Amino acid sequence: MNAKSPIDLAVVHGYVVTMDGDRRVFRDGAVAVAGRDIVAVGTTAEVLAAYEPARTIDARGGVVHPGFVETHTHVTYHLGRAAVPDTLEFHEIEPRFFQPYLNALDDDDEHASALLACFEMVRNGTTCFLEAGTAFSPAAVAAAAEAIGMRGLVADPFLWDVTENEDGYSALGLDRAPADTRRALDLLGNELWRNRDPDALVRGHIAVQGMGSATDELERAAKAAADAAGVVLNQHQSYYQVDAAGDDARHGRHPLVHLHDIGVLGDNCVFAHMNIVRDDEVAPIVDSGMSIAWCPAASMTWAVGGTLHGRHAELYHRGVNVALGSDSSNWGYRFDVGLQGYLAVLTARERSGDRTALVAEDALTMATVNGARAVGLADRIGSLEPGK
Repeated sequence: MNAKSPIDLAVVHGYVVTMDGDRRVFRDGAVAVAGRDIVAVGTTAEVLAAYEPARTIDARGGVVHPGFVETHTHVTYHLGRAAVPDTLEFHEIEPRFFQPYLNALDDDDEHASALLACFEMVRNGTTCFLEAGTAFSPAAVAAAAEAIGMRGLVADPFLWDVTENEDGYSALGLDRAPADTRRALDLLGNELWRNRDPDALVRGHIAVQGMGSATDELERAAKAAADAAGVVLNQHQSYYQVDAAGDDARHGRHPLVHLHDIGVLGDNCVFAHMNIVRDDEVAPIVDSGMSIAWCPAASMTWAVGGTLHGRHAELYHRGVNVALGSDSSNWGYRFDVGLQGYLAVLTARERSGDRTALVAEDALTMATVNGARAVGLADRIGSLEPGK
C-alpha cells in the first residue's frame, strides 16, 4: 500500500513558483513528471514520499517556474541582429534594412537564424514562441525549434494584400511574398496540418501581417480559418502613428472599431504592439476577449512605448489578456521575456506615476499564464500543476 509510483523525472529542492490559480509557492518544492506531463507539485518531502523518479534534478534552492511564453517574435531576423542603428526614422527602416535583408535570405539562412533565436530564448527561460508569420520557410523554423526542444507556433508567410498604403507595412517589396489577395488566400491555413498530432512541439496558427496591409476580405477569411481550426489569429496592429493613421484614413474610423464591426475581433485574436489605442477602441478590445502581445522594448525603440502612448496597464487592469513579446533582435535586442516584463512594470509606473500600476507578479503573469492563453495553449502550459 505504501509503494511509490514510478515517474521519469523529479525536480526537487526548488523554490517552486507554480503560477496556478492559487499562486502557490513552495520554498522547498518539487515537480514530478511522467512522460511529458506534470503529475504532482508540492513540497520535496511530499513528492519524494509518493514517487520514485528515474532521474532527479536537485535545484538547490533555485527558482523553478513555468517556461516563459514569447507571444511575438521574428526568429528569422536574428542573423541581422543589431544591424539597424537607433537613429533611423520609422519610414526608413523597411527600404533600408528589411527589404534587402529579407530578399537575401534562403531557407538555410532562416534555419540558422531560427536556431540562434531558439537557443537564446531557452537560455533566458522561454520555452514556447509564437512566430509572427514572417518566415518564408515555416519548415525551417519548425526544424530549429524541434532541434532545440522547445515549443513553437508557425504560420503562413507574409499574408498581405494592400499595396496602396505607401507608409504602411505593405510597402515592403519582397520577391518571395508579393502583396496579393489570391496568393494570401491560397496560402491561408497551410501550416495547420501540424495540429493533427496533439503532442507536436511545433503547431500551426493563422497570421496576417496587419498594420494596414490586409483588406477586409483577407481579414475576414483569416478569422474564419482560425475559428474553424480552433487556433489563434495573430497580427501586428496599431504599432506606430503612421500605420494607425493609414488605417484611420482607409476605413474612415479607428482600426480596432473597424475590425470589431466587420467581425474580426474575438477571444482567439492576439494582436502585437497595440501602442496607439484611442478612447473608442477600448470597449471593442475589452469586450472581445482578445489578447495583446505587448513588446515594451520594441515600442520604446520608436518612442511609442507604455510611457508615452501605450494603455497596456490600463487594459490589463480592465481584464484584457496582456502578454509579452520581444519582437525582433533589432527591436528588443535580445529574446528575453523576463526583461520585457521588467520594462513593462517600469513603463507603466512612469506613465501613471503610481508604483503599483504594475508589479512583479503582474509581469510574471503576463510572461506565463497570459502568454499561454494568448497562443491558445492555456490547457497545456503556463503554470506548474498536474495535467500540464
